[in-house]
Amino acid sequence: MLFIFFTASCGKPQPTDEEIEKAFQEINNEKLWKELEEMVSNDQYYRNQKNGLDKNAKDYQIKRDSLIKLRYQNDHTNTKRIIEITEKYGFPNSDRTGKPIAPWILFHHAPVEYHDQIKPLIEREFNAKRMDSNTYRLLKWHVNGRIGHPDEIEL
Repeated sequence: MLFIFFTASCGKPQPTDEEIEKAFQEINNEKLWKELEEMVSNDQYYRNQKNGLDKNAKDYQIKRDSLIKLRYQNDHTNTKRIIEITEKYGFPNSDRTGKPIAPWILFHHAPVEYHDQIKPLIEREFNAKRMDSNTYRLLKWHVNGRIGHPDEIEL
């Protein structure tokens, strides 16, 4: 029983900061940036579509529920992918990419079942200085249940 716990808690070996930076330098940046831009765009698309619904329409609830379901599915897909990207290449912030992309929003909208996986990742990225303090505070606040205010998170 102890062996199973130990094996499950260890997970896969984490790359070093040097390996992460090397992988980041070797990737096809334009392809990845376009993927991130599309992920962020889809994230906002499903959230903004709900605002355009006529609340007095007969089918409002059906359309709203459909959009919420699509948004939830998109959040799962985006969260899995931003975790993969960040694990392998580090957090792709705009300082690193040189692109005005906001990938933090993908973590910010991550479903609760991913929070335990995200927590050590944002710690690693903040400590490696690939994530700024404002983003770190916001994401840590989110994955810890949105209690209080992000500015109250200690660095």
